[in-house]
Amino acid sequence: MTTLRLASLRTALLLTVLTVASLIGLGPAMAAGPPVSLGEVPALTAPNAYGPGIWHHAKQGKTWYGSYRTFPDTSSYCIDAGKKSPLPKYFKGAKADTVTSARTAWALHEYAGSKSKDVQAALSAMARLDKALPHDHKVPPQKPAGLGKKFAGVAKKYSTILAEAKKFAGPYTLDISLEPVLRMPVLEPYAAPESATSPDSWASDSKDSDRSADKDSPDKPKILGTPTDEATLTVSLTSASGAQVPDVPIALKTAGTTKAPTTLTTGKEPVTTTLQASAPGKLSVTASAKVAPQTVRVFEPTSGTRVQRVVTPDTPDSVTDKASLELISQPKVTTEISDQTPTPGETVTDEFTVSGLIGDHTVTVEHTLWQTATAPKQGTKNDDAREIASVTSKDVGNGTHTSGEVTVPEDYRGWLYFTETIAGDTSTKEWKGIHGQPRETGFVPWTPTADTEAVLEGTSTHDEVAVTGLRPGSEAVLTITAYHVETEPEQSKETAGTELSVQDFTVIADEKGHVEISTEPIDMPVGWVTYVTTIEGSDVNAEWTSDWGVPAETVHRPPEEKPSTPPAPPETPSTPSAPPEQPEQPSTPPEQPEQPEAPEKPETPPVEPVAEAPESPAAPVPELPRTGTTGNGMLIGLGIVLVGLGSTILLISGSRREKD
Repeated sequence: MTTLRLASLRTALLLTVLTVASLIGLGPAMAAGPPVSLGEVPALTAPNAYGPGIWHHAKQGKTWYGSYRTFPDTSSYCIDAGKKSPLPKYFKGAKADTVTSARTAWALHEYAGSKSKDVQAALSAMARLDKALPHDHKVPPQKPAGLGKKFAGVAKKYSTILAEAKKFAGPYTLDISLEPVLRMPVLEPYAAPESATSPDSWASDSKDSDRSADKDSPDKPKILGTPTDEATLTVSLTSASGAQVPDVPIALKTAGTTKAPTTLTTGKEPVTTTLQASAPGKLSVTASAKVAPQTVRVFEPTSGTRVQRVVTPDTPDSVTDKASLELISQPKVTTEISDQTPTPGETVTDEFTVSGLIGDHTVTVEHTLWQTATAPKQGTKNDDAREIASVTSKDVGNGTHTSGEVTVPEDYRGWLYFTETIAGDTSTKEWKGIHGQPRETGFVPWTPTADTEAVLEGTSTHDEVAVTGLRPGSEAVLTITAYHVETEPEQSKETAGTELSVQDFTVIADEKGHVEISTEPIDMPVGWVTYVTTIEGSDVNAEWTSDWGVPAETVHRPPEEKPSTPPAPPETPSTPSAPPEQPEQPSTPPEQPEQPEAPEKPETPPVEPVAEAPESPAAPVPELPRTGTTGNGMLIGLGIVLVGLGSTILLISGSRREKD
């Protein structure tokens, strides 16, 4: 009796110890589990069946918030709290059913491999609280925030993961697009505007070439610019909420490209990359990505009783998208004439740069050299534009090239310019350059000259100028400068002497380019005067200047001649010369011949006064150096004759008085 009582006491003590141990949660080391009403019993014989997590003691019993190692290759999470732990032995050969629950599926996909007990406890809470999953809870599930201080870290992770799941859970949309890379506008327009009504309206423009990749979409706006051999690939991965899903690798398969990337990684914004076409034709891209599944796998135990069911992450989903773009070479040609002031008879070439060809595509370029006598307007073909010649450049790719040579006509004056043409085909869009591009234009100026003749009229001079070779109808400024020198000038390019006058004339050439003018007369000094004519250069006429000292432009005025010294006048006549002149006096009385004795008288005292009479005109003697016969000399001579005659008369009269 005593033995039986002792055994009963031992048994009761053992049961009490086991019950207390179970209630205080001593963990997997317990040798036996609690009664059914005390919740999940830790599997003491399989401690490796539990992953990271935390035990929770509820009024209804214990429950494990964490992952299980039910399966060797993934974590599992119970959905029947309070039942037996899902040991691997209960799930041999178990088959999974899938249940759609996008948020839980995303959370398990992203975090099932974490080693953090807080993260795994948070995932466990999400699984047992997910209403989309089947449940048979024996211990009511709770949010981690209500499980006490021990679950504070779990509560934070739970809130974070749940918010992320709401934002990033599927279903997912992978969207890719291809858009042509457009050529930036050039400063110098090489295409006629779309509204152009000029004769150049045939020139290439962007009217039909600037379409988007989706030609079948009439509502898609037109792209401005010209496509090149490149395309922009844009990749976007969005969740059910519309958020961009970052950090997801995107696999790319391309066709018709060169050196294309094979992967891209998504970001918080759509990501882009540039693809370069290898040849004209179709450029295509196929993109694919592995994303979080929208389902979880649910496993039923295959043995045991009252064993929990578990869920595991499902395999990732795949999303794909495709895009393609038809690309043709859309060439553009920029050019520059080799010489913008060519010389007639010389050659010019077209220095041209081709762009817009795809890959190694080559084309044939036709170059035409045009001439026009009127200034070309950009984008307009002048009415008088005529073709000089054409040359062809074959097998031309992208880059800078030089055309063949074209000879400028010997007698040509005016403007000339190149245009270029590339024929269109299935791989190439036609290109036609427009007329009058400034960098493609050269100019051969008119070269006027002047024929001049200097004219001397008395003591004045002027210049007669005839200009030829001006552009018909053009305006020209002529400057005629007169120079004076003391010695005869020799023709030279350099001017010399004293500038006498400068006269400017603004003239208009006639239909033959001729014009004639006469300068205003100027005083002609003694010496030589030579004229220099300058035709001022303009935008159409070249500058021209005549030489200095051209004989036809030179006149000469000699100094006045001085008379030579004449011979000295005859000496004053003596007294004996007087008698021969007496017969010339009409006043001589008739009785004079009756006085023959007059010369016999020795007494002739009055003769001396007569001799003194001729000395009165002695004053003119200093006049003898004068040359030639002058009026004064004649008067003096006449006076001497008269004085002598008077003296003779006095002598005769005096003799007669003496006789009386």
